[in-house]
Amino acid sequence: MKKQIGVWVDGQVWHAFKDLCRRDGLRPAEPLEKFIRFVLLDGSALAVMNWLDNAGRTEGLEAYARVLLNWYKSGIYWINTKDEEEVAVDWMLLSVLKDVPDPELRRMIEDALTEKASEKETEQSEKQKKAEEEITKKIKELRDLF
Repeated sequence: MKKQIGVWVDGQVWHAFKDLCRRDGLRPAEPLEKFIRFVLLDGSALAVMNWLDNAGRTEGLEAYARVLLNWYKSGIYWINTKDEEEVAVDWMLLSVLKDVPDPELRRMIEDALTEKASEKETEQSEKQKKAEEEITKKIKELRDLF
């Protein structure tokens, strides 16, 4: 069953929309019907509208994440902000990770962060082993004195 609804749309916007639909081989109602179904599947018109507003910002966010990732991989771990405070690049990458929609870029960020973390753990464990060996050696030297 079809239902006709009255929706007020700016005349110029409607004509431009109809031209786009004609160019793509669609009836003007098809994208609107699909959008309404999408809203129903999501369960919130407001959430879909917010998602659409943020969709345009995705490209800028991904560029920002790529720059941070490049810095991090190049060994730049701290940057100065406007107020002359240093901020950790890994913390910035971690905070942007949840908002990056590209799964490949998310994986690259995750790999870089976990790789560096495991390197730091290995580095710390080697330092710890060396320190423990030195302590053991000192204790042995002290025991030999007595």
